[in-house]
Amino acid sequence: MLVELGLVEQRYAAVKDVLDNGASVTDVARRNGVSRSAVHEWLGKYAKHGLAGLVDKSSKPASCPHQMDVHVEARIVELRREHPGLGAEDARAPDPQRGLRSGAGSDVDLSMPGSPRFDHA
Repeated sequence: MLVELGLVEQRYAAVKDVLDNGASVTDVARRNGVSRSAVHEWLGKYAKHGLAGLVDKSSKPASCPHQMDVHVEARIVELRREHPGLGAEDARAPDPQRGLRSGAGSDVDLSMPGSPRFDHA
């Protein structure tokens, strides 16, 4: 009966082959179709974290420093719904007196409510 092993099980078998059976990293890498550095990486992760170290980790970054503030994004979405004809070229930097510097949407106030920089008197 042919049994397909999962990724972690394959990595574990490769690590155990090196550690328990004395197989060379080169041979194990060749049999598993991976690089020697991958096998060395698995050995290091297994030594440090055990079986859990052989599980793939997400490569998603923990944060995105240039991501727009969620309140600003919500305000933009709100304005786009209220003014469907207003495009990016019309939405220039806000002017505290008029809402926009100029353009077709100059009557639209893009300032954030409660923002000290753009509060209107």
